[in-house]
Amino acid sequence: MLLAAGMGERMRPLTEARAKPSLPLLNRPIIAHTLDHLKRYGVDEVVINLHHQPESIRALVGDGSRLGLKVHYSEEPIILGTAGGLKKAEPILRDAGSFIMINSDFVSDCDLGAVVARHRETKAVATLVLTPPRPGTDYGVVEMDDRGRILRLAGNPPGDPDPRAGRYTFTGIHILEPEIFDAIPAKGKAEINGEIYPRLIGAGKAINGFIHTGLWRELGTPLFYIEGSLAWLKEGKDRSLEPLRASEGVYLDHVTVRSDVHVESPILVGRGVSVGPKSSLGSVVIGKQVRIGKGCSLRSTIVWDGARVGDGARLSECIVTSGVYVPPAVTLSNKIILRVEGLQGKKRLERLGGCWVASF
Repeated sequence: MLLAAGMGERMRPLTEARAKPSLPLLNRPIIAHTLDHLKRYGVDEVVINLHHQPESIRALVGDGSRLGLKVHYSEEPIILGTAGGLKKAEPILRDAGSFIMINSDFVSDCDLGAVVARHRETKAVATLVLTPPRPGTDYGVVEMDDRGRILRLAGNPPGDPDPRAGRYTFTGIHILEPEIFDAIPAKGKAEINGEIYPRLIGAGKAINGFIHTGLWRELGTPLFYIEGSLAWLKEGKDRSLEPLRASEGVYLDHVTVRSDVHVESPILVGRGVSVGPKSSLGSVVIGKQVRIGKGCSLRSTIVWDGARVGDGARLSECIVTSGVYVPPAVTLSNKIILRVEGLQGKKRLERLGGCWVASF
């Protein structure tokens, strides 16, 4: 089960008109990366729950046949939470045996086959994939003992912390047994981490952890989205990019970059892109049919398909969305640049020529 019903509130205004999993990651939708990951480990049937801007997901995934998958949709007119949404999909999942539930707002190279094997070996009700905490993040702490049993998630169930327990971050990957459905209320909203797992732990049920030490990056905020995209690109984890590799960390999709353009990896340049003379690109993802003027500087920046950047613009840690024209000679840092049309909540935005700018 792929969780895609969230409102994407931390990513606004990028998610005003589309669901977060539909945002581009290395010039493909985030959800396409997630489905590829599942398929690589033998998954051939997926349930996707929907709520916010559901058509933005349906339009990309369809019935799944293009991806070699069978896809079901579970629409939630009222958002039900991680456990409530799972319960709604019970008729599809109940007879599946062990199954995966996964968030759709991160990238990871986690070996799902190894996780499933460990889960079956330990006969746990649920196995959660954990990762060592990263400095500068404030995710809820998951405490696990030396047997691999999870003791508490973000302080639940209540009690004194075990000083010997390891402390980890939950990645959003669950391996579950169908008996999990028996612990979820029949109707209404419920959260699996905050309500269901603590209750099961308190009842002595085996909720286990699996430690993943490879790459895992959440994409749930604009800054995490930039950082995660560039980390995924730098590590070369996207197999679909291999045919585009021009040199270490440099990926060119049937384009050439002028010799007088300074390039620093990692960098992905989409098909149909033109970059003006004397420009400098470092740690960037550039979508298809983008036009970048002369003398521009882009650093730690993502540019979506069809955008244009005027001569001499200097962008650092920015997200330039599709159809935008960034005016010449501007200097912007930690900004989202969007088209004027169709935006809500404009009081949080600043006007810049023919576009809007949001800070993050």
